[in-house]
Amino acid sequence: MILRAFLLLLCLLAAPARADVLDSVAASGEIALGHRTDAPPFSHVEAGRPAGLAVRLCEAVAEEVSRATGRPDLRIRWVPVTAADRFEALESGRIDMLCGPTTQTLARRERFDFSIPYFIDGMGAVFRAGPGAGFPALAGEVVGVLQGTTTAALLPDILAARGAAGAEIVGYESHVDGLEALASGHVAAYFGDAAILRYQLGLLRPRTPLQFAPGQFSFEPYALTMRRGETRLRLLADAALSRAFRSGAVEAMIGETLGEVTLSDLVLSIYRVVTLPE
Repeated sequence: MILRAFLLLLCLLAAPARADVLDSVAASGEIALGHRTDAPPFSHVEAGRPAGLAVRLCEAVAEEVSRATGRPDLRIRWVPVTAADRFEALESGRIDMLCGPTTQTLARRERFDFSIPYFIDGMGAVFRAGPGAGFPALAGEVVGVLQGTTTAALLPDILAARGAAGAEIVGYESHVDGLEALASGHVAAYFGDAAILRYQLGLLRPRTPLQFAPGQFSFEPYALTMRRGETRLRLLADAALSRAFRSGAVEAMIGETLGEVTLSDLVLSIYRVVTLPE
């Protein structure tokens, strides 16, 4: 046993240390940013290029990285990811930072580093409009959710707590697929982060009227995500976000990406609470 432990220690000491992201960026002149293609208004594709609030904030981080590494010619290589493969893309080194509506949780912080929060959302539920819409009617029915999300993990408990135990949960690869399944009658309800669902419904304008259940059913603090241990990159991300929050630039970004929306007091408060002084 002692010999085995000694050999394991030798292997760990001999293993090459993983290069710090900023060292790699300084050497290559390139940073790889992962973006979702299907999560507007936070991360999607518009006019053939990445767009959304998280994308705009990641561009601000890239400017901080450019200055910190002495690479004014820094290139951003945008890498599309999905809700299902985004964390693998980080851990494998395919991307250096994840720019999307990613909820920071304690379980995820065991694996990754996160910036300060940049938006607060919560789980919303969408039904086909009508007098029978509501959680009790979902017992024994099929409901939809996006695969690989915190909403999918929380949904069984949410349903059980609201009298819809026994509902069958079906995962979808995109919110568009899930909302179209709801409009066509393949599922009785669809669940996801409320801000994303409202934005998607504004784009889809389904012929079948859909309605939101009142309230939100979870707390989803979005943050930019990095590999665990990327302390220098996380500090630059926090600096870029704090400066955008303090200057009010984030409000302009929200207007350009989320459109004419009324932000909740909770969302507005985070820009005062989490902003770090210089």
